[in-house]
Amino acid sequence: MLILPAVQRLKTGSRAAISFELPEIFRTAFWIMVEKAQTNYWQVKISRPRKPRTTGWKSQNHHFRGHCRDIMEQTGNSMTAVATAIKEHAVEFFGYPEDEVFGKMKPRSEADLDTVECGLLIDAADHFAAEWGFWLRESEDD
Repeated sequence: MLILPAVQRLKTGSRAAISFELPEIFRTAFWIMVEKAQTNYWQVKISRPRKPRTTGWKSQNHHFRGHCRDIMEQTGNSMTAVATAIKEHAVEFFGYPEDEVFGKMKPRSEADLDTVECGLLIDAADHFAAEWGFWLRESEDD
């Protein structure tokens, strides 16, 4: 993934072309990355920057994983299976983002979430648990 924190100049041209000029300090690293690429295929995503999800004690990530653990203990399923089921539920009911992986749409990985998307995932876990009759701990001592 290439994130350009500071582009000096951005121009739009004909035929939906966009060009940008990198600050001098990023140019060498950019061209090294281009030369090391295994393919000439590039995927470019343009979006507004968002703050990454929180991690660690009392974080969004901890909150979601705590819900997964509660459901895992009640069902006997693995943590991965529970998280995947909640993500699929989030895609269907909460507009949780999907990514294309080898031609198939998959719910976005937790590692790539921002604070808004992780919030959707926590809400989806609450909804999923209520729909299936699971209890969730909402205590700070999780």
